[in-house]
Amino acid sequence: MTRGWDYEVAVIGGGPGGSSAAAQLARKGHRILLLERETFPRFHIGESQLPWSNEVMRTLGCEDLIREAGFVNKWGASFTSHDGSAAQYADFARAAETPAPQTFQVPRERFDDVLLRHAQRSGAEVRQGTRALDAIFDDKGATISYVDPKGLAHAVRAGAVVDASGRAGFLAKRFGQRVVDPVLRNVAVHAQFEGVPRREGRRAGDIQMVTRPDRGWFWFIPISPTVMSVGAVVPKAVHAAAGRPTAEESLQHYIDETPAAAELMREARRVSPGRFDADYSYLHTQHAGDRWVLVGDAGGFLDPIFSTGVLLAMQSGLEAAALISAGLADGDLSRARFAAYERTLQKRYHHFRRFAVGFYDPAFRDLFFTRSSRFGIYEAVLSVLAGNWRPSLGTRLRLAMFFGLVALQRVLPIAARSHSAAAWSGRRLPTPEPEPTLETER
Repeated sequence: MTRGWDYEVAVIGGGPGGSSAAAQLARKGHRILLLERETFPRFHIGESQLPWSNEVMRTLGCEDLIREAGFVNKWGASFTSHDGSAAQYADFARAAETPAPQTFQVPRERFDDVLLRHAQRSGAEVRQGTRALDAIFDDKGATISYVDPKGLAHAVRAGAVVDASGRAGFLAKRFGQRVVDPVLRNVAVHAQFEGVPRREGRRAGDIQMVTRPDRGWFWFIPISPTVMSVGAVVPKAVHAAAGRPTAEESLQHYIDETPAAAELMREARRVSPGRFDADYSYLHTQHAGDRWVLVGDAGGFLDPIFSTGVLLAMQSGLEAAALISAGLADGDLSRARFAAYERTLQKRYHHFRRFAVGFYDPAFRDLFFTRSSRFGIYEAVLSVLAGNWRPSLGTRLRLAMFFGLVALQRVLPIAARSHSAAAWSGRRLPTPEPEPTLETER
């Protein structure tokens, strides 16, 4: 025991954020207890990863484990308008400041299991099927009570607690408030299918996205050689009016009314139950306190449009581990110690939020989908979509130029915009001329 503690840190939750924090702390020589209420492997949504996650995996020492797991390689993203009249390809190899553009599409039950086992091999004590009940703090530590898989109650002492419990918010629900984003109020219905076509060669692992006129969109994510994760994200108001009694029926309805999605799903066979998720984006008002921190979805969740969830969770786990380790060494685990951590989480959330909100803005879509290589603006935007949360000064200036152009695009009369741009927003121009297909596929 250390200072009367059974463990230096208790981590609540074994998803990517909790596993990252536990693994890194254990690798630094700390005694760690991780409590996970479910038994892995277990289903979870969020299969598409970003290139910048590679840097996190390298720091955690699990990069080789992920590569050896045989996950589908991902090099980019394909975008198709709702009726198939316009298509665009985003190749992460073109993204500025992206050291390793290739990443992965993963079945989360396997991916999360690899990360949790890595935390255990790194030295963390992992207890699955174990439900944390409470954490009572005092000036010397915290008492964590939990129930084991047999229903027996236990209590341990720890110097600090990491809440990585996701939306359950083990500690988050007690401290501060969860502020729901008023703009990104979307819902998702999804399932897994076989028989969905994919491209050949290097692009076989792309995420394919199909836009909808109601500002919603579909994802098509190849998570194995045969299985595709398919989901529809639609505004909450749209789902309230058009949703069907079950997730399966709702998903089929959204597919049927979107020609490009319906074409992809023409020979598809569903191989999993349909599921529903309320993808309401939120950010917590407090991310740390005396002897505790929030990690991953416990502190914030951002609309899945650019697949930032796992990256944000793992990065926050790494940063929390570094600060807790230093705090244990210095005997200071106060909230003041974590002030910079809170600021970083909020800044990073809003950095990506700007682009998530932008995607639902027709002016943003028009400009991004009619990409231009002038001044390196497209490559700068693509770097953020690849997960770049700390762009250089030059990239920040190019991003500022891009959003300036978006603002200009908003005030242009619709007839002044390109015909191909109108296809992305589901609008029809006030002329009888046909909308040409964008020749941007490679």
